[in-house]
Amino acid sequence: MNDEGGLTAKSHPKKQKGMAVNILKTTSISLVAALALAACTSGTMMDKAKTSETAKTPFNFNLYDGYMALSKMEYAESDFEDSDRFAMRAMKAAEATKDTAVKPEGFKMRTLPADKIDELRKARGKLMIALHQGGRSDYPRFAAETQVAFDCWMQEQEENLQPKDIAACKKKFMKSLAKLQKAIAPKAKKMMAKPKMAAKPRAPEEPDVDGIYIVFFDLDSAKLNSAAQRVLRKAAAEFAMIKSPGMNLTGHTDMSGNADYNYDLSQRRLNATTDFLLKMGVSRPDILFSAHGEEKPLVPTKDGSEEKRNRRVEIIFQ
Repeated sequence: MNDEGGLTAKSHPKKQKGMAVNILKTTSISLVAALALAACTSGTMMDKAKTSETAKTPFNFNLYDGYMALSKMEYAESDFEDSDRFAMRAMKAAEATKDTAVKPEGFKMRTLPADKIDELRKARGKLMIALHQGGRSDYPRFAAETQVAFDCWMQEQEENLQPKDIAACKKKFMKSLAKLQKAIAPKAKKMMAKPKMAAKPRAPEEPDVDGIYIVFFDLDSAKLNSAAQRVLRKAAAEFAMIKSPGMNLTGHTDMSGNADYNYDLSQRRLNATTDFLLKMGVSRPDILFSAHGEEKPLVPTKDGSEEKRNRRVEIIFQ
């Protein structure tokens, strides 16, 4: 007997067993319901993105199309989380009034294999330079195609399950980047009958390359201009914030001039960059540097050619 005068569960073994079955059934039903609810709440952003308004700039219009294609592809593979992620990026592009509103995915957004991060950082750095140097405004289709391919590469590399898919996204990115870099390369100037008023230069876009910064120099100069100083201030601030174990600096020149002279010039550019970073609070033991002269151009050119994108110092956090 229990305290209320009834029979205890022990005196009714069959009833006790039946109760266990009922609890099991209830638990199973709850689990199924929870899974059904989860399925209903993921993979839903793609349909919402389809109703977005038309993008307001050519670059964002092409970004929208590219991200929607990725969203549909991931949905078909039952990767509803990434399908939603790309759909939301598509919606953001459609709503944006500025081309810089949706940037290539940053490394804090993905959990990537440690041995792949350096390659992806350098790839994103080259992409950001191309976007910054008129890619978005002058060649919106190439620029958007390259950015979407990079984000595809990031997503597949995070999963790290399908080597063929990783290779496909990477190959598309490399091909698109080469096409974009060729498009934005300086063209030979044509003689004009009458001089025209120079177009008003665009305000420089703040670099955003997640742990890889690049400062550029004038021809035959190791002097840091105001734009280079802004980049270095941002690099020093981020370095202090994330507490990286160190930074690698590499100095470079273009292909004009003598190779020995260019090696010395790349060293002087390194020295100027290092001195500025030290003034910004970076500790000297944190800095590793190497000079390469004209040996490793960012943009391949013929020997003797002047190319402003090759006159640089690259800063990569460890």
